[in-house]
Amino acid sequence: MPIYEYEKNGKTAYYYAFEVKDTTGKRKTIKKRGFTGKKEARDAEAAARTEWLKGSYIDPTKITFGEYIQEWLDNKQDISPETRHTNNGHLSNHIIPELGHIPLQKVTVLNIERLIKALQDKELADGTVRKIYNLIHTCFKTAVKKELIIKNPFDLLDKGSKPRTSKPKIDYWTTEEVKQFLGKIDGRYRILFILAIYTGMRRGELLGLRWKDINFETSQIRISQSLKARQGLIKGVKTDSGYRSITVAPTVINELKKHRTMVLKEKLACEDYEDHDLVVCQIDGRPRSLGTFDRDWKRVLERTEMRKIRFHDLRHTCASLLFSANVHPKIVQEQLGHSSIKITLDTYSHMMPNMQADAAKVLEKMLNNYS
Repeated sequence: MPIYEYEKNGKTAYYYAFEVKDTTGKRKTIKKRGFTGKKEARDAEAAARTEWLKGSYIDPTKITFGEYIQEWLDNKQDISPETRHTNNGHLSNHIIPELGHIPLQKVTVLNIERLIKALQDKELADGTVRKIYNLIHTCFKTAVKKELIIKNPFDLLDKGSKPRTSKPKIDYWTTEEVKQFLGKIDGRYRILFILAIYTGMRRGELLGLRWKDINFETSQIRISQSLKARQGLIKGVKTDSGYRSITVAPTVINELKKHRTMVLKEKLACEDYEDHDLVVCQIDGRPRSLGTFDRDWKRVLERTEMRKIRFHDLRHTCASLLFSANVHPKIVQEQLGHSSIKITLDTYSHMMPNMQADAAKVLEKMLNNYS
């Protein structure tokens, strides 16, 4: 196994080179330079020959990390279209600009640390930084498993260098703010906000709700369909526990009946009405547009002069109202469609100190005559 010398910056350096034939019989040369000693170059050549014979050799001068992670993501089957779209956005906006040009086998822990810092310098949300970190980490673990690289650079990352994990910010309206909002809101989408506050349903669940999912006699709403940004109306919800029934107050039933009267009038008046049986829809029956949803919500807040929160925070508002009424966390979990009560407790633990105080009072009342 001959090792070759050359001069680099006035010093002697070494490289290896050997010929192989690919699957078509075409000859190619595998070469790598930059070794400071013969033994180092000889060991690297032996490893390269072994990798070639195993069929897993990747020439680090030709396969970049950007090419690899894009192919890895394209071939990944166990993700939804929304997640794939989000991950592709992370690739093009953050990952490839920082790491894409580096050969797969030459990405170092220093490169990973620089990427994390670059993401934080952009003032991205902690959750977004963590998702990007996890995406790359998973990609490298797959590369190690497939023996495309020998070592995962993430294994060398100091604990202090890893992106911090923080709970997502939760905001919600008080009871008085909810009353104020409901007293001001009107129009064809009033029912959307009423349902969001009274039921805690997710946006996609609200926009996918059908009239046949509502039992007016038992005052129950069944969640079994959702509206997705890139898939449109789909049967199914976020998790298995998302399939649920919610019992609603008479106020909500009355609002639904009034809204249904309006929808039926629109249906009769529109010649090209698209009947998807939707509760919340456009005048011609088509699903509510998601493209301008957040912008429209901000306009609603401006028009009603309400304190600014996200539309998703109406879901948190519902949880807050239930906990303030001393509803058991298990019931809240079932109504919100969380996959476990642990998620409910972790998310809303700060809303329940009054429940602990009430429990203390109950014990005091039960045991105050023990002697």
